[in-house]
Amino acid sequence: MDMPAHEETYADFLALTEVTVVSLLCILLLLVMWGLEGHPLAAFVGFLLTGAAATIGLYSGLTWRAVLPVFVLLGLACIVL
Repeated sequence: MDMPAHEETYADFLALTEVTVVSLLCILLLLVMWGLEGHPLAAFVGFLLTGAAATIGLYSGLTWRAVLPVFVLLGLACIVL
């Protein structure tokens, strides 16, 4: 009887899960950048960018696609720095 409400809740759950997984991968790269490579300022800026991109992704409906550019940039920063 309330199937549309269940489907909407499930879609919201999937969006939150997608954003959370990509954000956690970004945080893993930040830990590598800070702990192993010794760049705390770059890691802090990356953390702020990750949080902002995750918030924008959840509220705009872009989900994980909003956090993906930050993930790519952090990966490149881990390789270069």
